[in-house]
Amino acid sequence: MFQTELILFLQSLETNILNHFFLFWTAVGYSRWTTPLMLVILFGVSFRAGFIMMQAMLWNGMATLFLKDILAIPRPSDVDVNVKLIGGNIPNTTPLDSRGAKTFFGGLPQDAVSSIRKNPVSSWGFPSGHTSNALTLGGLLFLVFRKTWVRILAMAMIIFIPLSRMYLGRHFLADILGGYVIGTIFVLIFYFLIYRNKGIDQYLFKKSICLRGDWKGVLCSFYFVVLPFLLLLVPDVNRTLVATLLGLNVGFLLLWIRGIPEDTGTIFRRSARILIALCVFLASDSLLKGMITALFSSETALTAFIRVVLTATLFLWGSTELCLKLGLYRRKGSRLNI
Repeated sequence: MFQTELILFLQSLETNILNHFFLFWTAVGYSRWTTPLMLVILFGVSFRAGFIMMQAMLWNGMATLFLKDILAIPRPSDVDVNVKLIGGNIPNTTPLDSRGAKTFFGGLPQDAVSSIRKNPVSSWGFPSGHTSNALTLGGLLFLVFRKTWVRILAMAMIIFIPLSRMYLGRHFLADILGGYVIGTIFVLIFYFLIYRNKGIDQYLFKKSICLRGDWKGVLCSFYFVVLPFLLLLVPDVNRTLVATLLGLNVGFLLLWIRGIPEDTGTIFRRSARILIALCVFLASDSLLKGMITALFSSETALTAFIRVVLTATLFLWGSTELCLKLGLYRRKGSRLNI
């Protein structure tokens, strides 16, 4: 599964049409495409489904990047100069030639891995982040929404995004399978244990509650606030994703106090909510960057973390409250009695 022969075979079929096809699908797997899609779902289709999908994608991203850094397994182009990096006119500059695994179930030669770890030429390959993202988002889209065209799109993402990563020379088959496993885990957790859980649905999205003395409230507070800070103690965890998770969680709690919005409204209202959320996000991030620049000579790791937290909070809470004020949302009712 760490052999380069499969990748070389796929690249032997190279045509301009295939290049454009797989470059398109690999682009779909980047956050610049998946994030706007989740924004549309959150504010235009289903607040509950969109929020849960964002949670799943953030946890998947943190787990995938953590494993990449811990395992430090090279990419195909790192161990075989014959593997082309299709797209972007990037030359393969590795000094190694045909140093992939010799058997299907064999691993990469340790001397090759050790030399690359000393002088890495790219980010690590296992597991494939594109694949785990495609499986997490595509799997949840397939399970949550019943429309045929949505399910076709979801299956296309699950199949073609991983295949594009091998064709373009970025991942081994093992990387793809590892990404599928991780994505499947988070689909199972966030769909079957959370989305389909009637108790969680009633508690977080429908039923008015009293937080004082409520063990569910304590558990929710731990997940939404305490757990993100505990994640910062984990070595090599992606701080930006943790900050985003914390910001979204704080924003959700602020909304939860007064009531989660209902997913009602015409196409015009839904489109307006999406546009407002996008504007709030861009304006918040730009404003906070400007303030940091004005107060400090450069952005530090701490100020960057705080900026991302505040941006994510304002994105979820601020956008929703603004839409409520403008009559684009309707609140379900009071949530919290302290």
